[in-house]
Amino acid sequence: MGLFSKKPKELEYDAEDCQRKKEIMRKMWNEAVEDGESYEILHASQTSSKFERGLIFDTNTTTYYHYIVGYRKSDSKIGMVQVDRELTQHTEPFFVDMSAVVKVSYEAKYQQAWLIYRKNYGDYGEQFNIDDSGSKTIAGIANMVQKEERERFLDFLEELRSRLEKEGHKQEKWKRA
Repeated sequence: MGLFSKKPKELEYDAEDCQRKKEIMRKMWNEAVEDGESYEILHASQTSSKFERGLIFDTNTTTYYHYIVGYRKSDSKIGMVQVDRELTQHTEPFFVDMSAVVKVSYEAKYQQAWLIYRKNYGDYGEQFNIDDSGSKTIAGIANMVQKEERERFLDFLEELRSRLEKEGHKQEKWKRA
């Protein structure tokens, strides 16, 4: 350790609250999705920013979206159910068009996974921020630590990625750590 380097702080979170929220997410997923128990799930988020120039002040608005992501290895199906921060409401499920996915990538520094669609599909792809949040988080769902769930999801994405490579789709470098 150098003179000015700091040891990274451990994430502070309430393990009981984290487990309770995971159970709530499972219940919500099962309500929204037929055969919900056959999917593995984890929390993911997305953000969108809007910048507007004003006469006096410029404004930048960031919107946070929270999802329960479910995936099933048997048929490589991935679905998402949008939830609110308090985990009290959810939307109908949205399933990714897996026939349009041509590339899978992961940025370990930001814990961000991407499913990228083929050209001329209409959308670029799906982004999953699959990081952890502690008890002091402001924008995300507090006490959401999911190391094991994230590792299983990344294992799933690696299998999907190798299948896409066999089908002839060129993949970018993959680095998990």
